[in-house]
Amino acid sequence: MLRKLAKLKALKKYFSLKDALSLYFGLKNNNEEINLASLGRKIYLRKDTKDTETFEEIFLSSLYDITLPIVPKTIIDAGANVGLASLFFRMKYPNANIVAIEIEEQNIAAIKKNTANFTNFEIKHNALFNKKAYFKIIDPYNATNSFQIVETTNPEEANSTSVTLDEILTTNNWETIDVLKIDIEGAEKDLFEKNYENWLPKTKIIMVETHDRMIPKCSYTVMKTINDFNFILYTTTEGTLIYYNLDFIKIP
Repeated sequence: MLRKLAKLKALKKYFSLKDALSLYFGLKNNNEEINLASLGRKIYLRKDTKDTETFEEIFLSSLYDITLPIVPKTIIDAGANVGLASLFFRMKYPNANIVAIEIEEQNIAAIKKNTANFTNFEIKHNALFNKKAYFKIIDPYNATNSFQIVETTNPEEANSTSVTLDEILTTNNWETIDVLKIDIEGAEKDLFEKNYENWLPKTKIIMVETHDRMIPKCSYTVMKTINDFNFILYTTTEGTLIYYNLDFIKIP
């Protein structure tokens, strides 16, 4: 009983009582479609996937829910999976411009459902990388939330292409990235190895999960590069490192 009440209380942090109850019973019954009447939308969690686990990480474990010293206007959700982090960011920062980046086609279809009718929202069906490149998508862990990319020089065998952070800044006419959330299954090592000199000092807050279990020295590369700039590791949440750029953010 106490566990049930704790779960409902956690859901009420983000949702009305009516929607929290709908979510509670929907998750309990493993429903693929959960109606959120107060929000005027539905959440889609596919059976036999990691979607429910992802939802619980974001909305029950509060993976990205910290009190930020700024109100973000520009947010990048890199490794968007099925769009639940984008949903969280939209609920918390309704006026932000959000770009969601995801490599896998079925996940892209789920993002479109979970973010239906969002304004100031863009989906990039690409891999976030440090240059323009072609990739094969692999699923070494047979899961729906841990797809990885392998670079290839042969466009014919590729099933994904890259997008860069500099490209997003330019095409959207953004001066800064206010929040950069990164959960890209080891590709963060490449992202922070080269071609970061322009976008990194323009980024105010970084929320990054590293995957040394997949790609060795991910954490080392990310931390070394970030520490070359004026960032501070402010806190961690459930394995996610949260950095503040002190050129933009003043710590009390």
